[in-house]
Amino acid sequence: ETQFFSKEMLFARFEDSKIVQEDLFPAFKSYVKTHLDLVKSTSAASSHEDVLHVFDRQRAYDTYSADRDPAAGLFAAMFGKQWAEDFIYDFLFSLSERTEEGLNLSPPMFGGPPKGGGNPGGPGGPSAKCVAPIGKDSSKRPSLSSRG
Repeated sequence: ETQFFSKEMLFARFEDSKIVQEDLFPAFKSYVKTHLDLVKSTSAASSHEDVLHVFDRQRAYDTYSADRDPAAGLFAAMFGKQWAEDFIYDFLFSLSERTEEGLNLSPPMFGGPPKGGGNPGGPGGPSAKCVAPIGKDSSKRPSLSSRG
């Protein structure tokens, strides 16, 4: 699914770690510099409609992310389902809209099983998922002591 993320994400495991330092990290730094230049050169939204559009897209992103958070099951197992829902919907993705059925606590599936079976984290399988979280208002953070 690429509603909010590029379908061009890179998942890789290299035999030679020099590739990361010599090729991937410089490319990443160049990307970040270009992104920052773009942000700096973009003027602030000037119309109420533009602000509402950005807010609506952020709400859609939060709802999308809350519904698919791969840590939901872990949070529920450790702190209870209610605490996990409050933490995900009210803190991590505070603009998200709760669904009546609540969180999907089944393990996430990323692209199906690897070809030939085996461990998806093993050789030839993906080893990481890159997602950048968006900061939230700390006053809405549920207490770890409020286990459900």
